[in-house]
Order: sequence, then C-alpha cells, then structure tokens
Amino acid sequence: MSLIIFMRHGQANNNVKKLLVGRNLESHLTDLGREQVKNTTTQILSTIDIHKIYSSPVVRTMETAEIVSDIIDVPVEKDERLFEIELGKLVGMYYEDLISKHGNLFVKFYCDNDDENSLLEFEVESFGDVKKRVSALLQETVRKHRNENVLLVSHLDPIKAAISLIMNIKPSSVYDIYIPNASLNIFKSSNDVISLCGLNIMDIRRFTSDL
Repeated sequence: MSLIIFMRHGQANNNVKKLLVGRNLESHLTDLGREQVKNTTTQILSTIDIHKIYSSPVVRTMETAEIVSDIIDVPVEKDERLFEIELGKLVGMYYEDLISKHGNLFVKFYCDNDDENSLLEFEVESFGDVKKRVSALLQETVRKHRNENVLLVSHLDPIKAAISLIMNIKPSSVYDIYIPNASLNIFKSSNDVISLCGLNIMDIRRFTSDL
C-alpha cells in the first residue's frame, strides 16, 4: 500500500492578479504562498514518510516543491505530465477580461466528451488530453513506487483530472470543486487500485478564510 499525494502550488502572483499565465509566463510565489506551503509541509507532509517528489517544471510549482524538499529532505524531479494546461491564445489575459470578451470558457473546458476540444480555436489543451497525461503518470507512479509514498506538485486542472479519473466521474462534475493553494489531495494505491482518501487537506483554519 502507498500514497500518491497531489499538492497544488502555493499562492502565486498570477492568482492574486487573476492573470492567466498557463505554463508559458513566469509567476513566482507570494510571501503568503510560501507560508501556505511551509504550513502544509510542517503540519502534514512532515508526518508522512515521503520517498520522492515530482513537480511540474514551471516556476510556481518548482518553488513550492523546493520549499517542501528543504523541510522534509527529499529530492525533487521535474515531470512535464504535471504541467499546467496549455492555454494557447488565452495566455496573458486577465480573468475578468476573458469573461467579458468570451464568456466563461472554462465551463466549456470541462467537456464530458474526452475526444472533443471545445476551446480548439483558442489553442487550449483539452481536458481529455490532461486526463491522458495524468493517467499515464499515475500508472507509472504505481509501478515504480510500490509501497512508497510520492508527492506530486501540480496545478488546479491536472489535480481535477486526477479526481475525475480515480472517482470515475465526468469532467463537468469536477468543475465546481475548489482546490485551494498548497492543499493536498491524497490517493491510496493498494493492489494496483487507486482510490481517493483525502480531499483538500490543509490547516483547518484556512477553510474559514480567503487564504
């Protein structure tokens, strides 16, 4: 039996500005984001025997993974399957401007047909493709890390893809799931079967705040 733990990066500057940066524009953690990561690590991750950390290669996830690594003394390896979604022509837009100009495109992004890309005209990666790369990573992690606990540092949509896959629920059902910065979603692997056993684990005080 082992744990596969997804951690969303801490609050980054793009989260504060509500700016769409995807995987192409750099956005560093805020001071609050760093504190969020330290809090989750010291309170929760340090109580678990983590064998390996894999991270999306972008700045905000690597900064998150490095904070965790420094605290629990576990090395970090980059894995592009944990990347933020490719946002194509939407990169650099502010969320409010996007809504004003195009409506809520992210409702369309969570298309229940994995073979359809509703945002192809904007060159945005489909949710179906996100699920494919996350699925491949999960299968490899189970195979490579039997009886070992692994931390995967990623972004909102790849984490929602993992939840959709493991719970076998349609993408539109995960659209409204809130994944806070520096929260943990924990999956248990037993006899090659993965199940969700913890959703949005973090300091309980953060559930009653906007942090």
